[in-house]
Amino acid sequence: MRRIWKKLRHTRWFPAAAAAAAVCVALAIYTGATGSGSALTRTLGAALVPVQRAITHTAVYVADTYNKYFRYDELVAENEALRQQVAELTGQLEDAQAAADENEELREMLGVAERNTSFTYAAAEVIGRTLDEWSSVLTIDAGSADGLEKNDSVVTAQGMVGYISSLTEHTAQVTTILDSNMSAGARVVRTGELAVAQGDYQLMTEGKLKVSYLDRNADVVVGDTVQTSGTGGLFPRGLGIGTVESIHTESDGMTNYAVLRPLVELSSLTRVFVITETSITSE
Repeated sequence: MRRIWKKLRHTRWFPAAAAAAAVCVALAIYTGATGSGSALTRTLGAALVPVQRAITHTAVYVADTYNKYFRYDELVAENEALRQQVAELTGQLEDAQAAADENEELREMLGVAERNTSFTYAAAEVIGRTLDEWSSVLTIDAGSADGLEKNDSVVTAQGMVGYISSLTEHTAQVTTILDSNMSAGARVVRTGELAVAQGDYQLMTEGKLKVSYLDRNADVVVGDTVQTSGTGGLFPRGLGIGTVESIHTESDGMTNYAVLRPLVELSSLTRVFVITETSITSE
């Protein structure tokens, strides 16, 4: 308070304000003593109205200055506490939303689990991806320490992603269904037609794969859904692969192949499920 008083005393208008205040006090005492105001006091009172206003503004300035010097640290601390509360609440909301999203995916995955009740899943996040003309590989944040093994199938609620081709203790590489190294027994759901789904260098850059070895007379049409057949031992039966986009004849003229658009959008994938235990059931 002493510092504020010193600052006020050295302002250029302080002497005038002090004098005006003294006059106002004297007039008030005089008026109170006589019970009425004289012509002089009325004249001086009217003349001092601007001064009284200035004194009022000065009082407000003094109060503001006091709050500035003596409550500044308090206000800063309060503001910081509010910022921390907002950050904590935002984090809790994001965590709750992430948990809700994962629970929803797990509920959708239950549709697959009901068809294959012995499946056991482990959730993982996608932390890296290589999707180019030479390979189609994802990196996930789970590995052998989480119970994952080489050749485990990787899926989402929408369908098949690929399989684990290599892993460390805490990460794993997933070769996707688009990669040219991927090959899986396939079945056309509508007709039961058997074939082989495999990655293709030319189609990989378009985000597609092919289903080869279709009979020339096979009943396959655009829009048909293709799933894993369970043959070959790498993928369990019933995992959705993609939908038929077009049908072509192989260069040898003996068989047909279909171009598939995957059910899973690999370029924007963020969460997957690894099938860690499988006991294939028959229909």
